[in-house]
Amino acid sequence: MSIINRSRDNERVIAARADAEKKNAFLSAEQNHILRLTSRILKKSVTFSDDEWSVALIAVSEAMESFDDTKGDFWSYASVVIKSRLTDMFRKQQKQHNEISVSPEAFSGETDEESENLNIQLEVSDKIAVESLGPNNDLKLELEALEQELSMYDITLADLYDASPKSAKTRESCSLVIGAVFLPPPIVKLIKSTKKLPIREIMNRVNVSNKIMDRHRKYLIAAAVILDGDYPMIAEYIGDIKNKM
Repeated sequence: MSIINRSRDNERVIAARADAEKKNAFLSAEQNHILRLTSRILKKSVTFSDDEWSVALIAVSEAMESFDDTKGDFWSYASVVIKSRLTDMFRKQQKQHNEISVSPEAFSGETDEESENLNIQLEVSDKIAVESLGPNNDLKLELEALEQELSMYDITLADLYDASPKSAKTRESCSLVIGAVFLPPPIVKLIKSTKKLPIREIMNRVNVSNKIMDRHRKYLIAAAVILDGDYPMIAEYIGDIKNKM
């Protein structure tokens, strides 16, 4: 099973922008991806309550309208639009308050906030590639985003250590459970809507004891969320399950 496939996003964007309902559905489905992309651009953690998030979401909506699929990848184009709109926002704040509320270093430049050439420095910083973070920082951002998403299930990252299967036999059973979650029709949406592990539905699909599922409930929910979401680096840590799927 493919955990996440961006190869068809160009087609999804073209199809969605002509239909308001499809467009809203696309933006809703990609919220976490847009949030992480914005965090990478700014080189700082951004939450759904931040102004930067609202600006980025509007920027992606705008990018959908003007995207030309003959000229490359949608998300690369959307990243440019996000950076442009965020830069506009910061410059507007600078004009209104005579200062920049977010450090220019957020845009990867070695800029001096006291410099009279700050605007020129920001222009240079704006040219820096979007994908400039190293893998360790990317993983940190994924973990922060995952921690935020798991909090809706009353699960912390610390909980996962105790809930993780330790023996090979138990890991195999957990792999079967996760595989069952994604069997057609997948029931991962049921997990996300109820914030619970649908034990009865899973037992109808695979022969795993209720006791194992109850003991490793938090791990199983987290694994389903990771594999269904946009967490490619974290997914590598549960590679056994991913490969079997």
